Amino acid sequence: MSSNSPNSSNPAATDAPKKTSVEPGSEANNWHITEADEKGFKLTDMIKKLLKPVFSKAIMFDEKEIHVLLTRVFKYYTSPPNKKTAPSASASATTSMSPPKPAANALLELQAPINICGDTHGQYNDLLRIFNACGAATKTQYLFLGDYVDRGGHSLEVIMLLFSLKLAMPRKMHLLRGNHELKAINKNYGFHAELKKRFQREEVYESVYNHFNQVFSYMPLCAIVSKRILCMHGGISPHLKSLDDIRAIPLPLETAKTHPLACDLLWADPEKDAKGFEPNKIRAISNVFGKKEVDDLCKRLDIDLIVRAHQVVEYGYAFFADRRLITVFSASRYQIELCNYAAVVVVNKMLELSFVQLKPEDFEVRRDECEENAKDQTTSNVPH
Repeated sequence: MSSNSPNSSNPAATDAPKKTSVEPGSEANNWHITEADEKGFKLTDMIKKLLKPVFSKAIMFDEKEIHVLLTRVFKYYTSPPNKKTAPSASASATTSMSPPKPAANALLELQAPINICGDTHGQYNDLLRIFNACGAATKTQYLFLGDYVDRGGHSLEVIMLLFSLKLAMPRKMHLLRGNHELKAINKNYGFHAELKKRFQREEVYESVYNHFNQVFSYMPLCAIVSKRILCMHGGISPHLKSLDDIRAIPLPLETAKTHPLACDLLWADPEKDAKGFEPNKIRAISNVFGKKEVDDLCKRLDIDLIVRAHQVVEYGYAFFADRRLITVFSASRYQIELCNYAAVVVVNKMLELSFVQLKPEDFEVRRDECEENAKDQTTSNVPH
């Protein structure tokens, strides 16, 4: 992990620092961002730092540059569509396209071609491998289905890169929220502990942690691709009757427990033996659902396919309900006893699907162990 004294690229202010103007409710008094911090932050430099050719240890971040980035992402998600402007001059230099309107609700409406990725869970090397195998993030459209933090040791690198790319290429990088982007979850499953270890001073890591969760609360929950493919992190819901039900989910959403549909979109699982929607006994939250529920929803919404993440699968992707639902997982060797692949769903302009699979980096070294484990496990129900 990184040391407790990260390098800072922000120039020192020559005069007494002045606070930047902030959006209502942004809790800016906690972030302490100055004009010098804002001017010193270069989005292109951040992306270059994160996309360096060799990644072997944690990248050093200054808490100020994290707060500046998060403030810009917050403004992107909360700006009214008719007030949307480019996040920064450096971001405009990265792409020639004018930024689109931000998500005004919990549903993104996208067009193929697009690459769809599942959980990354702090596995930064896997994220870089995905971009190398499936196309540079500057040239290829991506949709990530959530769970960027927790479990793995480099949650900060993962979410900093994805948020940076979101600002730089808003028409190409799309990010949904997963259940691990809930404060009640990432407090206990690794993200909070990672920030604590990196920054050590309580006022610093708590401020960074709270700022991330503020931004997470505004992230969309679903995407519809070319009006035919519905994507979410978790699963479907008995409360989902039309796409307008998703659009009606109020943002920010600080806890999913107060909104049953949002809870299911973040937490639900397919189960081959389910008889209708049943309580999810393994997770003790949300529901499980069977083939009939998938078929009924596809017919009701006039869609062809559902793509979700949330569960580790042996070869990175798995089919359900006669291939009308796909689970995709994009963190390889997610647990030490598993040798699961990472995968990406590639959707072309004609809505034809293909899959890119990435073996664990140590697969060849541990092939015998991986093959033995594979005999006993295809899908894990460990909560993710």
